[in-house]
Amino acid sequence: MNTIEETPLGRRRRRRYSHEFKAQVVAACQGPGVSLAAIALHHKLLPSTGITR
Repeated sequence: MNTIEETPLGRRRRRRYSHEFKAQVVAACQGPGVSLAAIALHHKLLPSTGITR
């Protein structure tokens, strides 16, 4: 007999980034010919992630 164990999913928490991390990512984006996708991958972010306060 197969049973499926259900576990309640908790609320997903938003990641919080320090001001230093945000500044580092923004500085990396300032260079000429920079790929935002490459920077996002380097910093373990999704390219569509907007870092906000």
